Amino acid sequence: MGIYKTQIQNLKDLEFYTDIDIAISLIKKWREASPDNKELKLMQDSLLGIFLWANTMEQEARIHDSIVSEYREEKNKALLKLKEIKDKYEHLKKLEL
Repeated sequence: MGIYKTQIQNLKDLEFYTDIDIAISLIKKWREASPDNKELKLMQDSLLGIFLWANTMEQEARIHDSIVSEYREEKNKALLKLKEIKDKYEHLKKLEL
C-alpha cells in the first residue's frame, strides 16, 4: 500500500506543480504586458502564497509520515523483544517443572 500511495501522491504532486507552473507563466506574461497592473501583482503574490503554503503542508505531511514510521518501527522492535523475553521465560518455566 505504501508504494501505491506514493505513486498516487507523486501523480497529484505532478498535477499540482504543472498547474502552478502554467498559472505563474500566464501571470508573468500578463505582468510583462501590463507591469503597472496592481491586480496582476496581487494575483501573483497570492499565487506565490498559495504555492508556499501548499509546499509547507506537503513537507509537514512527509515529516509526519516519517515520524509515524519511526515510532511504528520502534514499537515493532519492542514487541519482538517482548516476545523473545516471553519465550525465554516460558522455556525457563518448563525447565523448572
